[in-house]
Amino acid sequence: MKKTLSSFFLLFIFCFSGFSQQNDFQSWSSVRLSKKIYKRTSVYVKEGIRFRENSSIISKLYTDIKVSHRIKKTDLKFSMGYRISNTYRVDLTNEFINRFYVDYSSEYNYNRFIFNSRERIQIQGNKESYSPLFRHKLEASYDVRKTPFEPYFQFEYFLNFSEEFEKLRYTLGFSYPIHKKVNTNLYYRIQKELNRSNPEQIFILGTSLSYKL
Repeated sequence: MKKTLSSFFLLFIFCFSGFSQQNDFQSWSSVRLSKKIYKRTSVYVKEGIRFRENSSIISKLYTDIKVSHRIKKTDLKFSMGYRISNTYRVDLTNEFINRFYVDYSSEYNYNRFIFNSRERIQIQGNKESYSPLFRHKLEASYDVRKTPFEPYFQFEYFLNFSEEFEKLRYTLGFSYPIHKKVNTNLYYRIQKELNRSNPEQIFILGTSLSYKL
């Protein structure tokens, strides 16, 4: 564990150091519907689309379904979900990928700051093989006084079960409600692959729309 934590901090500090890598600009968009089905339990359905190669060709289509339950009198939440994605290669041949995951998340408020932590264990693959992965996402957002505008920053790392980092994500964005039940997000993300012979660094402009039923 100490070795893993030490590696984590080194990766965070030197994430933009110069290594041979491929760069790409992508655009990601999604729409999510949510519905409370019982007290502190809600179901979420998300549809997403991604474009690659300077946002010129389609990269992925996916559907994500999740059930989430908040523990009574706490800010702790457990979730279980499934995602099926249709991933396209550069030549537009495609492959269907299944993902099963379990989340544990918590929230802490300090003055006008909101801190969130989400830990995820996922298993992803197709009928030929599946691989497990651990992900940890940290988020800090700020509730701007006298406005619904809320900027946020996220950091997430992907760790395989051999304790090797596979990917890092840095996200800067903001959310803004356009209606009582509708919320929008605009963000810029840098995603960096690690421990690969020819890693890819992706610059992403993303948008999302959430609607509460």
